[in-house]
Amino acid sequence: MKSKGTILSLLVILTLVAVVVVTGCAPAAPSGPNTGPIVIGYVGAAAGPGTKPCIDAQAMAVEEINAAGGILGRPVKFVVEDSKGEASLTVAGVTRLVMGSKVTAYSVEGRTEMTLPAKQKTIELYKDFPHIMVGNGASGVEVTESVVKNYATEKMIFRQFNPEPGHFAWASLIMSMSNPSSPVALKGFAPKKWALLYENLAWTLLFRNGWNNPDAPALTSWDQMAKDDYGINVVYSKPVSARTGMWLPVLDEISKSGADIIFMVSSWFTDTEVLTKQWADSPAKDIEMYLYGGVGQTHDFWQMTGGKALGVLSASYETPITDVNMAFVKKANARGIPVQMSVNCAYDDIYFLKAAIEKAGGTADMDKLIAAYETVQVPGTLGLQRIEMTKVPGFFHSRVAADPAKPKTLIPGAMGIGMAQFQQNGEMVPMYPEKYAQLDKYQSPAALRAAAAAAPPAAK
Repeated sequence: MKSKGTILSLLVILTLVAVVVVTGCAPAAPSGPNTGPIVIGYVGAAAGPGTKPCIDAQAMAVEEINAAGGILGRPVKFVVEDSKGEASLTVAGVTRLVMGSKVTAYSVEGRTEMTLPAKQKTIELYKDFPHIMVGNGASGVEVTESVVKNYATEKMIFRQFNPEPGHFAWASLIMSMSNPSSPVALKGFAPKKWALLYENLAWTLLFRNGWNNPDAPALTSWDQMAKDDYGINVVYSKPVSARTGMWLPVLDEISKSGADIIFMVSSWFTDTEVLTKQWADSPAKDIEMYLYGGVGQTHDFWQMTGGKALGVLSASYETPITDVNMAFVKKANARGIPVQMSVNCAYDDIYFLKAAIEKAGGTADMDKLIAAYETVQVPGTLGLQRIEMTKVPGFFHSRVAADPAKPKTLIPGAMGIGMAQFQQNGEMVPMYPEKYAQLDKYQSPAALRAAAAAAPPAAK
């Protein structure tokens, strides 16, 4: 009769044999939070003219990374939730990404109104579903303003864009064209009378009203900054609906104001293509117009306006800013992706997240991953990409662009910007940055129209 010990030994051996048979003699596949696909998400208006290119750019980055072997040998899965530009659907999309798709990180479309509810949902879900939220283009100071004081509960909130206070540096650069010695001084054009139009959305409130946060440098309104810093006479200032539709009354008022230039503080939500068409046929048509943001940043704007954009100045990200950016623009355009600044940021952030995951050694420890995200530095398409860790509200946990101690000062090498003028046949002639600028090629809208009218038919 066999002893109990012998019987137990035989049972153990039989169990091991059974395991070998079931697994085909192969070692068990690894499992756990550092294995399997890394899931990255995006929530936004999937068909929106500003959001769709951002989604497409992130999908392109994911394809490139997967083709090169993934992240730490793991494939990347990209999941999109369509918010249709509505706050309630944004929250629902975040919930599905975090609880259903188990994302490591997700981006939110570049609207403060959408990013804030997404932020609150992330804070609510984080304890049970650790992840990172990244604002893709939202400038509203509120996105990261509270992270300084509430770091323990909001450490996962980031913004891959310049916050509202940081935009003062970009606005300062544009306004400096009123000074003939400025790096953006255009040939024979130093406007002293400005008309300022502000897209009437949350992200421009600080520009219109100034900022008096006790923990950050005080900032006046852009109207006041124009006067105090550049001796500009703001002859017209008005907040306008993002989808005004009928711009002629405003343009008529501006034409009577004596303005030399119209500074349209816009994003992709403003119908700047409609504004431009009506400007070209209005009494204000000989007043130069500068478009701060939106679809005017791309070559597509020429077709969108039927050539009415002739003479318009615009922020531009499809003209040279960095050598790396031009390579990105070429491959993005080849896939039908128009490049606005938020598109650069969306694409860059996938590689930034990749670098953070690699620095953290994986995705299992979210605290470690967040620490890596805070400290990693990656060459981006617009310059060095890193997160601001100086504890100034708004700037903290945002992408570095301007100096938090001196918000009107851009940090060299970080998040460069471009400016170009639409000239004959839709050519975007670069006016900034200095390395690529052709300032002597600037012509007034009236001169460009006269030249176009006089050109031989074949040249038109």
